[in-house]
Amino acid sequence: MRDAWIYSSTRDASADLARSLAELGFSPRQAGRNGTLVPSGDDGATVRMPALAVVVAGAGEPAPNELWAELRGLDELADVPIVLALEPEHLMTVADLAAAHELLVAPFSQAELRARIARARRESSQVEDGQLLRAGSLELDLQTYQVTIDGKVVGFAYMEYELLKFLLMHPGRVFSREALLRRVWGYDYYGGARTVDVHIRRIRAKLGQEHAARIKTVRSVGYLFETGPVRHA
Repeated sequence: MRDAWIYSSTRDASADLARSLAELGFSPRQAGRNGTLVPSGDDGATVRMPALAVVVAGAGEPAPNELWAELRGLDELADVPIVLALEPEHLMTVADLAAAHELLVAPFSQAELRARIARARRESSQVEDGQLLRAGSLELDLQTYQVTIDGKVVGFAYMEYELLKFLLMHPGRVFSREALLRRVWGYDYYGGARTVDVHIRRIRAKLGQEHAARIKTVRSVGYLFETGPVRHA
């Protein structure tokens, strides 16, 4: 189930929204309380990055300007679609509304919530379930979790698939090993940065010579994925 992080000053403001998100297939997590912008699991480890973040302010509450400014600068949410769910009274007082991927103004229906979330995910470059990611003859089916090359299915372990998907969703962007651990594994994995190198090596072996060359090693930094014509070294 996809996580949705909810930022609000009171539980009353987020209770109805949490129920609506759960009905849409999300697992709501309360965030932003006591200065904690990134929630932790029961063991204290950072949880997997969410599919959605929602900032909500209820009637009679002050505009969440300070929280909104902090979230815009939070590296962990750089690629997460963010929705502002506000009352009409907040529209003139919330700074930089345009920075949100979508805006919901109360009262709103379940159908509008669903549509706004879908638009927010497209706006933030996240793809919707059921779509394909392609790079040449390499395809990832996000509904069946299958990887095919030239139409032939290639078997990938779950975390190999997740790492390949993440890189393919962010073509041309360099990620450090530490960033990949946070963004793909979702916590500081006990195996350390070497875990990423091992998975990259396995992925390259399964992709074959042509597509393996798309995953570039940036010395002393990390990895990036090229979707254009492959340039062999």
